[in-house]
Amino acid sequence: MAGSLIKIDEEIVTSAVASVTLTGIDSTYDVYMVKVNNLKVTTDNTTCYVRVGNSGTADSTANYDYADKTLYSAGSFINQSNTNQTQWLALNNLDSLAGSNANAVYYLFNWANSSEYSFITQEESTMLYTTALYGQQGGGVHTVAQSNSEIHFVMSSSTIASGTFTLYGLKK
Repeated sequence: MAGSLIKIDEEIVTSAVASVTLTGIDSTYDVYMVKVNNLKVTTDNTTCYVRVGNSGTADSTANYDYADKTLYSAGSFINQSNTNQTQWLALNNLDSLAGSNANAVYYLFNWANSSEYSFITQEESTMLYTTALYGQQGGGVHTVAQSNSEIHFVMSSSTIASGTFTLYGLKK
């Protein structure tokens, strides 16, 4: 028997916001999935970051490690990694011009387990206005054993103009 996706929370952005929070993560599911669809931003060359959180507050302590590989249709690949950051790097090099958008799928592991580190895997694609495509794949770990009930998407220097953010539980 195949698994199922159970929708838990969804935020549809239709006017500019600085961040999006999805709630409802608990011990019901071992793995959660987040889908970001058609993300558009208000200014060029900006980044969307991801943080764990609880009670409406994103954890901004320097406990985020990540690594990913970026494939770029108009250039060479990029290896990125960092430790002890205040967030995970998610969708970067976002543009506000017509035709630009980003999509992503994230899998969340150990999010509600207070005795394990929370970690995330990412699969992302970003279309730039120049019709150049970025594709990123990688993951990260929050190096604190704590229970987390939320995922926060936070912009570096822009706002989210539009997009759909959906949280699912993965049922076995």
